[in-house]
Amino acid sequence: MQALKALVIVLGVLILAAAAVVAVTIYNRATEGLEGAGSAAGFGVKQMPLPAGAELEDMTASGERLVLRVRMADGSRRIMVVDLATGAPLGELDFTPAP
Repeated sequence: MQALKALVIVLGVLILAAAAVVAVTIYNRATEGLEGAGSAAGFGVKQMPLPAGAELEDMTASGERLVLRVRMADGSRRIMVVDLATGAPLGELDFTPAP
């Protein structure tokens, strides 16, 4: 009888501990989502210099990326990819005619 009573107490404590872990995890994930949304929207002003004579033709948001389509002064086209969370340029694709 003593062993059964001890087992019930230990299992009760384990259930309470597990419920506390679940509650803390839910709270952390809920507040993390709020903080992440504010920081992604407010990265400030970032400079994206375009070469002289280049024109921005189009821009499209795709997931966490901003894709810019640029017409260069010589008529060629370039695709620039920017990270929306930080405003940092990720890379460029330069489309020039093959020789």
